[in-house]
Amino acid sequence: MAANGRRSLTFSKLGLAGDAQSAAVIAEPATLNAANAGAPNRVRTTRFTLASWLPKSLFAQFQRAANIYFVIVCGLVLIPDGPLMWQSTVGPFCLVLFWTALKDLYEDRRRQRDDDAENLRSCTRYNAKTGMFEEASWQDVKVGDVLLNFTDEAFPADVLVIRGANGQAFISTVNLDGETNLKERRPADAFSALTDMPEAGAEVPRGAAAKEAVKRMAIQTVQHLFTQGVKVDLEMPMPILNEMDGTVDLKTATEGAKAKLEALSVKTPETLNAKLFIPRGCVLRNSLYCLSVAAYCGNDTKTRLNVADAVGKVSNMQLYLNRGVQALVSSLAIFCLYAAIAATAKGVDDGTSFPMRFIFYWIILYQVVPISLYVCFEIVKLVLGFQINKDPAMVDPRTGVGAMARTADLVEEMGQVNFVFSDKTGTLTENEMVYARACVAGTDLGDFRPEAGDNTKEPAGWTESKRILSNSKDPLYEQALWFFLSLATNHSVQVEVDDQGKKKFEGSSADEVAFVQAAADVGVTFTSRVRQAGSDHVDIVVTGPGSEERVFTKLGEIPFTSERKRMSVIFKHAGDYWIFCKGADNIMGPLLDEALPSSMAEKLTEYSKLGLRTLVVATRKLDERLATKWLNTLAAVGQAKQGKEEALAEAAAEIEHSLNVAGVTAIEDKLQQGVPEAIVSIKAAGIRFWVLTGDKTETAVEIVKACRLFTESMVLAHLVNCKDEAQALQLLQEAKKSLSGPREAGLVIDGSFVQHVLSSDQARLILYDLAMASRSCVCCRLSPQQKRKLVELVKEQNKAGITLAIGDGANDVSMIQGAHVGIGIRGKEGNQAVQASDVAISQFRFLVPLLLCHGRRAYRRVATFLCYMFYKHTAIAIGDIVWAHQVWFAGVIAYPDWLQAAFPAVVVGLPVLVVMTMDKDLPDEIALLNPELYVEGLEKMRFNPALFASWIFSAVYHGTVAWLVPNLMCGSTDYESTDFWYASVISFISVVVFVNCRLWMVTESPGSKWTIGIMAFSFFSLFFTIYMLGETTLGYAFQPEIWGVVGGILGDTNRILALVCTPMLLLVDLAVYQFQSSTNPYPLTAARRRLRKGQNRPPEQKLQARIPDTTE
Repeated sequence: MAANGRRSLTFSKLGLAGDAQSAAVIAEPATLNAANAGAPNRVRTTRFTLASWLPKSLFAQFQRAANIYFVIVCGLVLIPDGPLMWQSTVGPFCLVLFWTALKDLYEDRRRQRDDDAENLRSCTRYNAKTGMFEEASWQDVKVGDVLLNFTDEAFPADVLVIRGANGQAFISTVNLDGETNLKERRPADAFSALTDMPEAGAEVPRGAAAKEAVKRMAIQTVQHLFTQGVKVDLEMPMPILNEMDGTVDLKTATEGAKAKLEALSVKTPETLNAKLFIPRGCVLRNSLYCLSVAAYCGNDTKTRLNVADAVGKVSNMQLYLNRGVQALVSSLAIFCLYAAIAATAKGVDDGTSFPMRFIFYWIILYQVVPISLYVCFEIVKLVLGFQINKDPAMVDPRTGVGAMARTADLVEEMGQVNFVFSDKTGTLTENEMVYARACVAGTDLGDFRPEAGDNTKEPAGWTESKRILSNSKDPLYEQALWFFLSLATNHSVQVEVDDQGKKKFEGSSADEVAFVQAAADVGVTFTSRVRQAGSDHVDIVVTGPGSEERVFTKLGEIPFTSERKRMSVIFKHAGDYWIFCKGADNIMGPLLDEALPSSMAEKLTEYSKLGLRTLVVATRKLDERLATKWLNTLAAVGQAKQGKEEALAEAAAEIEHSLNVAGVTAIEDKLQQGVPEAIVSIKAAGIRFWVLTGDKTETAVEIVKACRLFTESMVLAHLVNCKDEAQALQLLQEAKKSLSGPREAGLVIDGSFVQHVLSSDQARLILYDLAMASRSCVCCRLSPQQKRKLVELVKEQNKAGITLAIGDGANDVSMIQGAHVGIGIRGKEGNQAVQASDVAISQFRFLVPLLLCHGRRAYRRVATFLCYMFYKHTAIAIGDIVWAHQVWFAGVIAYPDWLQAAFPAVVVGLPVLVVMTMDKDLPDEIALLNPELYVEGLEKMRFNPALFASWIFSAVYHGTVAWLVPNLMCGSTDYESTDFWYASVISFISVVVFVNCRLWMVTESPGSKWTIGIMAFSFFSLFFTIYMLGETTLGYAFQPEIWGVVGGILGDTNRILALVCTPMLLLVDLAVYQFQSSTNPYPLTAARRRLRKGQNRPPEQKLQARIPDTTE
């Protein structure tokens, strides 16, 4: 997407007109606001206009090889004296193209509605002519417009912050990157200094009339900026979210402004960075207001620059379909070549050359690959996806939101899943953190959770902590105070105070909120976060114990990442410099001044075995000179344009060492409702289940035991704490021996082992063999990329297997995208997992009906659909092949043109669509109680070479007898005679009877209203088509060869006999089908028989144990 280049914004009190009455922000170059016919912020995601719709849609359709094939066929049928009427081929193909074009137009109109909803959103914009803030639509915003946002309002463009409540603005980027944590944005130091002057207006407190007061203050601020001649130079737009470059300077600064800047040590021109900008679509949170100026609009914004086509996934059934089409086309080419050679060898002399005979037979038999094949395939999947979206059993009772198939292309793969890879936190657990335990100086402070069923009694942990903190002479006072101060300050949590004065904490992670809340519960309360004017320093105020107020000035921060697994903050408190750090114990251990005391290490292990998530909190007092030097290094890293991550890692290494442990925290994350029952059902279905998590090994193992993934009877192999590749191979060999017995096996592996095993081809193969030998595995201490690499290892070793990844957070995106099927859970960690997924659900337990009901049915339906489509078109083509041998490849058709055209479109086209989308087998509650039915997809019972061959053999048999019996009984080889054409119509009717009855035989609900109704419609449409073609003047114009066919057939005994007797040959099929069904039934067939006998209705308690609860 092309972007405009560099630009400048000048707050000019003379404006464009050059007089004081027309103050304005001048954006240069002037072409910035000329885009989109003077509406640069208007977005357009539609593919075409009304004029370009049809050409563009057709161009896109002809990117498909199948459509190119059919357009070539259409060109061939236009050859003079060809065997087919061109209208019977070109007409249906044009209809298919037009239908697809209409679908494209419908989808584009939906995009147009979404565009309108975005462009017509309202915002508050400064009108330089009136000197007031007025309401405007997003599409009218231009580069240089001054905007005013209030709490919970979205930003219409990429903006540069001018002023925020208390010198800062907190934004939600969930619409941009899926992360739910609030991010802090601030004005540049120059803006901060200018807005701290009296001329810019005083800060406005919250209150009933706050909005109007903010508008008046904002007007003063803008006019003050005009006076100072603020000029902002910006670099060209960049798609990288955390990169923004530019400078801000004052061109006509007053003496007062210069003095203010000097007093605060603010130098101009000042370099700008990403923390001073807010991207389009972000929402202002926990801040009364934010005053900003539009820097980038429309297609220059980061949201638009990051728009990219997602990499599509192709299901295995789609690949099978493509291979089937390729095989049929190859077979068609071979037969056409054979026919041309045979005619030449026989000496047929009808004036047709060898190449023309080849072409004629290609034209005659082209429908072996039907025009509607891919369209029907898409329709079936679309309906199956719609059924997932509308399933009430997967509606979350808490939110009322159901499942959503974001793509219907992979529905059948959910019925063939061999491996499930699941995240733990937020996927198996609620991600609702409850502060559970704390250990200070080797002493456990007690349980911080209320006793079950008694919320009135104060938890023991609160009581003990308050006792210690209330007595400064207590031996643990200093350690406990410093520990809770660390929890109350080292975080990115925001605090809001409601009308009743109650504090509410909101933060980037549930863990941090739990920490801050726990500190507040024992009397060490995070009170406020206020940014200092003219700098990026923040004063964090903590009250307690008692009424004492402490101020910690945050000077720098090294944020938490999935790779670092720790967070550090540099504070200045009471004249001293400190680093506060918290992180995972295996990460923090090497950073401590001395090894973790044995008493605390024992507590860590004890907490982990209780299934609690643990963190180590540590601090260190810093030398002032060292701290100042390091902060300068951090500032330089922030300004770096390249290698920022590596530079930050080096800076962190300089300061994160020789830490003194302050204490250990333990957090409880409860299991989601129905998780153990869901995992039992998934394992019973024959699916291997892996949990991939970044948690401590002991914690993860206890959680999966609670999930019933590991049982007491299982043999577990531990592959952890690996130092090199040789040790990884040794552990694998030992595990291979220990898991060789008959008992059910499980694996426990960690990130260190994964790191070494993935680098060895031999180790990778052994690990996969162990994965196949075990049913369950838990992988701990993994990074997001290691999660994906494990998924890719299974895909690499098992080309035919299907993997499914399920998660709820941004760190699960790589895994979700790497698996064949990605499931996103709507959780508390944002929308990124859902945005990257193929199907979105609200709770883990809904995975069971998704796989065992929808996935299993989709696999059976799609597999049967493919077999049936190839079968029915082969059956109709066989008549032409047999007839070709009868007339020594004269290049003439066997069936009337328009009957053949109606065959795939209406007569037998609609029945397969209706039956394959509406066919029911078992009630969902019975299917959930019989997870072993899932084996049909795992073992590819419904689509495999042997089964496909049997369908094709059946097609050859049906097509042959359907043609030969009527032709030999009452037909003729004289192509011009009515006997031939009447027998041809009888043969055509017989083929329709054969294929419809075959469809009726393979349906699981042959007596349903849908099945009976569509079969009746099929036969009605057949006879209506024959009547219209054979008995009406219109029909005579289209198909004169079969004029009078209805009377001709019904008035001749032989023809009636052929019409009745030929379908009787279906009794052979019925006998074979019944024999096979009795001797070697599908698991589904056996379950249906048990249900009919009343053997599938278990006791009520068994039913409730297996069916995921969908009630509140």
